[in-house]
Amino acid sequence: MFLALNCAEERMQVVLGSPQQLLFSEEILCPGQSIRHLHTSIERGLRLANVRVKDLAGIACVRGPGSFTGLRISHASMYGLARPFSIPMAGLEYPSLLAAQIAPLLPDEVWVLTHARKAQVYVQGFDGRGPLTGIQPLPLSKVGDLLTSRSGAVHLLGSGLRRNQALLDLPKARILPPCFDTPMPALLLGLACRAHYSVHPPHPLYLRKSDAEDNLESIARSRGISPDEARQNIFDFE
Repeated sequence: MFLALNCAEERMQVVLGSPQQLLFSEEILCPGQSIRHLHTSIERGLRLANVRVKDLAGIACVRGPGSFTGLRISHASMYGLARPFSIPMAGLEYPSLLAAQIAPLLPDEVWVLTHARKAQVYVQGFDGRGPLTGIQPLPLSKVGDLLTSRSGAVHLLGSGLRRNQALLDLPKARILPPCFDTPMPALLLGLACRAHYSVHPPHPLYLRKSDAEDNLESIARSRGISPDEARQNIFDFE
């Protein structure tokens, strides 16, 4: 039995089941509030499926990219459940989950664009065989240049489209419906069941600096340390 958690974006997801059967699925639209709902949803799923935490074969969570807070919450929840019983853990990349719903069925490229911050999206391209690129955080101007440079038509999906009207008007772009912006529960469970598991927790996939780092100097001074000292403790994403 496997448990999978997704808090990468506004729709929190909890799914539970085996490779043969989806036993529980819950999706809650809770922007910035997954901490209020995730644990009760997990508890509800385990109770309804009559499964104990210690009997889980593995716990997977979406490792990103996405909401920094959501990723931390889902990773902490996974680790807190898994560690007491030495349950293996796995991380799932969010763009791959979204692309897996549709890319194998289309003859053209599929590009996943998810929201990163204002005027910036996470971008990754796929075809029926798998990823065409790595995941990149890009400003809107570079996204347009990248997609219009492709030789053929491109199918686009993801939250980055819905928040940026300019991306909806790109030439050669075929916009997929919003139902593909969130992983289907059965697919999320299926990929969780086939993921690579380890006793070591996966690292969250942070691909850009956090919004708080834009205000690093004022935050550091309010805590009585110098900005230079604060920067020494922050990974450089550039």
